[in-house]
Order: sequence, then structure tokens, then C-alpha cells
Amino acid sequence: MSRTTDRGGTEPAWPVTISAVLLSGAVAAAVAAATLRYGIESPPGIAGVRLTEMTAAWTTRAAAEGRSASEARAWGTALETALDRVARDHGVVLLPARAVAAGAPDLTRQVEDTLAAILERNRAFLSRSANGEKP
Repeated sequence: MSRTTDRGGTEPAWPVTISAVLLSGAVAAAVAAATLRYGIESPPGIAGVRLTEMTAAWTTRAAAEGRSASEARAWGTALETALDRVARDHGVVLLPARAVAAGAPDLTRQVEDTLAAILERNRAFLSRSANGEKP
């Protein structure tokens, strides 16, 4: 493969081809490096929650206080919401504490605090609704 020059002779085209390939490779490497650096989020961490203990404590209190099945469902729904919020806020996947051998933070306190806030908000909402107030 060659090309014609202004002087009427021919000149090999391989230097241009090699330059184009090297330039394309450099651009591809730069795009790949930028994608790896800025385009990929780091994976979430792992944290534990003592779900068994939390559930057992609530169940014991609920039985002693004679709570209804609807209150148990409301607590379960609020617990699920609290787990989702804490996992999102801390950028972690929450596992039962017994499933984590060692090294992961325990976020039980944060889940309990979030759960208490959700339940309090629900109580306030139900109280206002029962009194005829608009939420």
C-alpha cells in the first residue's frame, strides 16, 4: 500500500496507519481509565443488625401489653422501612448479626432509633386522624 506524492513518486502509507492505530489506542485507554475512575460506584459495605433480639424484645412487650395483630403488622412494616433507610443512609447491605462472622459494624442502634421515629410519626398521624384533624 502506497500513496502518490506531489513529486510524482510514491510513499509508503504504513506510518500513517500506525499513527492512526496508536492514536485510537490512546483515546480508548483514556476513555477506559475515565470510566473506571469516575463511572463506577464503589460496592456497598456490609453491616449487621440484631434482628432476632429486636423482634424477640418487641414480641415479648407486645404479648405482655396485649397488642393486636394490626399493631404487629404496623411494627413489621415500620421495621422494614427503618432497615431500608439505614441501609441507604449508610451505603451498606444489612445482614442479621448472626450471619456476619466479624469485622462489620453493628447498626442495630441506628435501626432502633429510626424505627422509633417512624412509629412515633405513625402514632401522631393516627392520633390527629382520630381527632378529625387533617394531616
